[in-house]
Amino acid sequence: MGKGKALVLPVLVGGLLSTAAFAPALAQDGPMTAHVTTQEELENPADGDWLHIHHTYNGHRFAEQDEINRDTVGDLRVAFTLGIAGVHGGASRYANTQLEGTPLVEGGIMYFPSGWGEIYAVDVTAGDHANVLWRMDPDIDEAWAGDVACCGVENRGVALYRDQIISSALDGRVIATNKATGEVTWEITVADPGFGETITVGPQVVDNIGIVGSAGAEYGIRGFIVGVNLDDGTEAWRTFTVAGPDEPGGETWMADGTYQNGGGSIWVTGTYDPALDLAYWGTGNPGPDWDAEYRPGDNLYTDSVLAITPGNGEIVWYHQYTPNDPFDYDEIGEHVLIDVEINGEMRSVATHAARNGHVYTFDRATGEFLYATQYVDTVSWTAGIDPKTGMPVEWESGADDGIVDYVAGAAARRDGTIGTQCPLITGGKNWEPSAYSPETGLLYIPGGEGCNQMKTEITLGPPDPRGFFIGADFAFFGAEAVEPANPDWVVEEYGSLAAFDVATGELVQKIYLSAPQRSGVMVTSGDLLFFGEPDGWVYAVDAHDLENTLWRFNVGTSIKAPPMSYEIDGKQYIAILVGSSIPGGPEYAGFAPQAMLYVFTL
Repeated sequence: MGKGKALVLPVLVGGLLSTAAFAPALAQDGPMTAHVTTQEELENPADGDWLHIHHTYNGHRFAEQDEINRDTVGDLRVAFTLGIAGVHGGASRYANTQLEGTPLVEGGIMYFPSGWGEIYAVDVTAGDHANVLWRMDPDIDEAWAGDVACCGVENRGVALYRDQIISSALDGRVIATNKATGEVTWEITVADPGFGETITVGPQVVDNIGIVGSAGAEYGIRGFIVGVNLDDGTEAWRTFTVAGPDEPGGETWMADGTYQNGGGSIWVTGTYDPALDLAYWGTGNPGPDWDAEYRPGDNLYTDSVLAITPGNGEIVWYHQYTPNDPFDYDEIGEHVLIDVEINGEMRSVATHAARNGHVYTFDRATGEFLYATQYVDTVSWTAGIDPKTGMPVEWESGADDGIVDYVAGAAARRDGTIGTQCPLITGGKNWEPSAYSPETGLLYIPGGEGCNQMKTEITLGPPDPRGFFIGADFAFFGAEAVEPANPDWVVEEYGSLAAFDVATGELVQKIYLSAPQRSGVMVTSGDLLFFGEPDGWVYAVDAHDLENTLWRFNVGTSIKAPPMSYEIDGKQYIAILVGSSIPGGPEYAGFAPQAMLYVFTL
């Protein structure tokens, strides 16, 4: 791959191109001086800044600003918009990128990626327009990387490290870019798309380590999390999310060699507790996705939360949600870190709304399981979660042959059984982030409702010498969707938004949406919950009563990115990236793909 390059973009002055557009990147009042982000600032961001993909290390996505609140949000208007790259696919099979990133704002400068991983630095201090300072193009071979990517061309965000922006590229690179100039400082290749490995996750920075991981479980990769030394761009450590024969957990891959293609993707940024020095990362499904009989055993550490030490990648504790998963229930989503009183005792917990339809809560120091609560309407794959172990009650059934006998008829099997699985293949909650308000004590969970049917196909093979399976579109699914197996079987797919009380483990409220919620949410001190929808609407609803819609605005194209909030000179702004592949269905027929930044204010 070619080295990334900085592009200094033309600035329109009175309708004419300014000659300054061809000089080194300039702020409006002279050479840009980059702020040097410290670890202390990452742990305690300045008021008004948004320094992490999830806003803070704990993953709350809670904005402290309250100028925009239940009383004022009706006056919210567009402050400015900015068109960005992404409405193209090069020669790849994807016609357009999907914007799923969250912008960062530090001292009035906004940083965000396009779907192809182009990084923008934008001065937003004017309030009524965006002044693009520079754009770094990672120079990806779009035809190659895009065709290898499983499920779309996307990039979920960037990170700050001293005077650098740390980003990932779909073709397997981690890149450091100078904040002031947009010039690439260094880059390192940590994943190989030639074997199905791509990177869509936004990095997590702790001290001088940048943490990312590989997507590609659908292509038979052996997943991993990797730590990069950000001082020199070298690999510091690598922790596989699929245990090998001589590693702890290796015995859970009972068939010889299956670990080489075991999946365990990473594609959502983890959370971090500085006091414990533990980072919490979710891992994806085992491979092949649905053919569990190919890979008998629990298949550690897929479908799990891993509590790791950022400095060396050591796994301190873990919990696996769906052993020997035949449902494609990745658990890559964030684990929100909350201090809360449970049964009269203050607990420091990690809470996760799982793709398999349950909310789980653990002691985040020890991994002690505290409770699990079903949050989707229908769960068909298990009879329940054991209240003592946090494991599916059917788990022990796989002790001998390694095939867990979940509820009969839920999993597709090689004997021809067509599986009907609820929740949907995509979840429950998929990658889209939840939000927690310390003021309401509620976790807000975006979700999907309904069921899918699947039938198993014998896995493609044999593998090449490294163990990579080549098949139609590189697929390593081991199954295909049935549409429908029974013509009389119809289950509607729709979306939901739930308010969950972490202290009691109870659902407080739930509303329903026309489509599975696939963009994520943000909650504010103004008692507002913001989110976007595939039909182009951006909503603000009452955080105390989700039925109460207080404001909405349609951007005219589909949304797959979560909103964020920042403040400039005491004025609050709401920003969201919009644009994705257009969903099927008549309600989207008039949509044209776009790639835009929208910013709103009072």
